[in-house]
Amino acid sequence: MEKLLEILNKSKLSKEDITYLLSENDVEKRAIIQKASASIISIIPKDYHSLEQRIDISNYCNADCLFCKSRNSNNKINRFRLNREEIIKKAIELHKNGCNSILLHSGYDNYYNTDRIAYIIYSIKQIAKIKIILSFGLRELEEYKEWKIAGADSYYLNIISKNNNLYNETNSWNSFENRVEHIAELKKLGYNVGSGSIIGLPNQTCSDLAEDIYFVKKLNLNYVDFCHFNSVRSVHDDIDSEEFIRRGIEVSQIVNADTNVRLNDLIN
Repeated sequence: MEKLLEILNKSKLSKEDITYLLSENDVEKRAIIQKASASIISIIPKDYHSLEQRIDISNYCNADCLFCKSRNSNNKINRFRLNREEIIKKAIELHKNGCNSILLHSGYDNYYNTDRIAYIIYSIKQIAKIKIILSFGLRELEEYKEWKIAGADSYYLNIISKNNNLYNETNSWNSFENRVEHIAELKKLGYNVGSGSIIGLPNQTCSDLAEDIYFVKKLNLNYVDFCHFNSVRSVHDDIDSEEFIRRGIEVSQIVNADTNVRLNDLIN
């Protein structure tokens, strides 16, 4: 118990501390970890990232990431794509109903090029005083710039996993290093930037997840959103996948005591 309390009283946790918190199975100690996480959540002010409403504009995708239902090779889902006017109308309706931030999300859909997205952002901003968050995965740096000029406020980009073997097994678009570079560029452009990794990947261990949480903290993000892997039920260091995901969010909140930490499915 002494070691646990010592870790929880630290202002900065090491990777080893995070691994300890994730892997601790004692019922009493887990309850203390959960209480520590909940106490942080209770005092963090809600910002527009935690209050956003999401608009999925398309589930067409050129990528074939293992973890994603919208992957190109999945022929068991019905594909859809909203046009510009439909997206703008949805955003305005949400704003009229009291929403102060929207997240526009899609896979790697070439139909939504630089100009189309810029038009949507600009059109919404001309009508509604609303924050616009984008989640379109890895795009060209010039696109980020054009969308910021059009009025976008924030961008979410997942790092997938810091473990090279786990990253490669997901068949994710481009490289881990490229994702980190893009996060840095988005910050330079003035975006509020969010990121996280995927929790529950096959063969992911407590040590792997601790490395992700530690790395995400060092990115100095505006908000932290981790994603969950739902394709298969699995066990991680003798921990059931649902419990593993729950622990990941709890511990990440302790590590990021000044930032909202959430769980979502924005894994592009």
